[in-house]
Amino acid sequence: MGADVSKPTENSTPIALGKLILLKRIGVNMHTTRWVLVALVLVATLGSPGIGTAAADGDCSFPVTRTDATGTDVTISEDPDEVVTLGPSAAQTMYEIGAWDDVIGVSTNADYLPGFDERTTVGSGFGDAAVENTIELDPDLVLVPDIISDDTVSDLRAAGLTVYNFEAATSLDDVVAKTRLTGELVGACGDADDRADTMDRRLGIIDDAVADVERPGVLYTFAGGYTVNENTFIHDVLETAGGDNVAADAGDPAYYIISNEVVINRDPSWIVLNSRGADGTTVPAQYEGTTAYREGNAAVLDVDELNQPAPRSVDAVLDLVRTLHPGVYENEIADRLDAGALGSERGTAVERLPDGTTSLQASNLGRTRTVGFDLPARENATAQMRRVNVTLSTLNPTFELRLREGDRSAPNGTRALESVRLSGNGIFAADVDYLTLRLAVNGSRLGDADPDTVTLYRANATGWTPLQTTRVAETNGTLVYEARTTGFSALTLAVDEPRSGESTDNLTGTATATATATATATATATPEPTPAESTTPTGTPTPGSAPGFGPLIALVAILLTIVAERRR
Repeated sequence: MGADVSKPTENSTPIALGKLILLKRIGVNMHTTRWVLVALVLVATLGSPGIGTAAADGDCSFPVTRTDATGTDVTISEDPDEVVTLGPSAAQTMYEIGAWDDVIGVSTNADYLPGFDERTTVGSGFGDAAVENTIELDPDLVLVPDIISDDTVSDLRAAGLTVYNFEAATSLDDVVAKTRLTGELVGACGDADDRADTMDRRLGIIDDAVADVERPGVLYTFAGGYTVNENTFIHDVLETAGGDNVAADAGDPAYYIISNEVVINRDPSWIVLNSRGADGTTVPAQYEGTTAYREGNAAVLDVDELNQPAPRSVDAVLDLVRTLHPGVYENEIADRLDAGALGSERGTAVERLPDGTTSLQASNLGRTRTVGFDLPARENATAQMRRVNVTLSTLNPTFELRLREGDRSAPNGTRALESVRLSGNGIFAADVDYLTLRLAVNGSRLGDADPDTVTLYRANATGWTPLQTTRVAETNGTLVYEARTTGFSALTLAVDEPRSGESTDNLTGTATATATATATATATATPEPTPAESTTPTGTPTPGSAPGFGPLIALVAILLTIVAERRR
């Protein structure tokens, strides 16, 4: 199962949710209802045995005890330093509340998060492999989504690990509460509360804006005909965005296959697809008889925002509002959003993050197809990225690119001048037609190397692919180059080492482990009925990386060269 979606389970606050349903039925608006629910949840929490509250200033206190989905009172005696997340929603939440540094193990479907490849992959989260790999890491805490089997939870606990199994999220309010709860469990209460408060503010703004709109019928379809009923947080995403989920009461369980006949009969005006399986913005042919098909109304949302009960689900709501009610979004929502990931600011920004990552942010750009980012110059740099132009193949008005320093690995016979890892947040390889990269090189640092051999290389599964690189300018000893690439990967700007004689360079045979880096933004999380593990390709170790083997490898290389010359 690729996605982190929730199976129908008993909610942790049934009294509060029951009162919420009653409020909706008697006509109380959603903005008021949301704040009433918050109060009800607080009452329910304070009145529950074994449940404490965080300090008023947001600081966490330990030990902390919370009852999880299995009915187990889970006690965390002290602030956990090492955490394993067995689902992408838990990983995303840890990232969004500033606790990402504590995560040492992740499931494969968290591969869209920056820094995924720096953590141990424990598998898909299902089966014996995930259990064995998690036990081997010996974490202080394991965070488990509700889709993981009770047997897996039991096996982990039998090994002596502390495991918290989350309840199913059946609404966006549940997602907000889960964000706060995660902060309590991992010692990040303040940041978690801040993130949850932002989610609540944005949801309140949206509720007010769409309160009186005419709601078009919408259908979310994925994984070969699956959809969602009203007992899911994804249903709440559709409804909160001002849509009417035509599949809300058409079947059980929470995630089920809906027949084409039912869809055509209910005639949705919009088909919602996720970014994993979408064929552009085309309405699937089986819905030919619907208004959505006739008018070409398909909305494609980021799968890692839409399918995961985590903080970015609010971003999915905002993206859907933009599509269903563009005038309402522009006039009543955009200017009221707080400055942040999807702030009210329109345009681009470049920010140097504390960990050295350069964040390239595009916010609310409308129907712009080409987005440019100018990067500040760094003093005394041998080479540096100076501009990134993104030419979009699909409309994506708000996204982020991240540039992280690479490890200066390069093809054999070349010298690395600059190495970066390019990843995306809220943008996928399918969204990008191509990226044009402008790089500046300090000519004095080239030494005897030929400046015409400066080339940008893109990492692939086995080594490096040279990209067409053109020198476009030279000013005061600074050489400026341009290259074009598609998708996201590790990139290295390198120059041929000066040498005499015939070159025996092999671009695809000498890559280091970094050369296998793949795009972190091409997420694969989609709810599917059958669990499926995927493996992440690993790189070829650099010669000499293992102690004592450097001379041996060098000797073997010499012998192979002699043999090759004799054959010639």
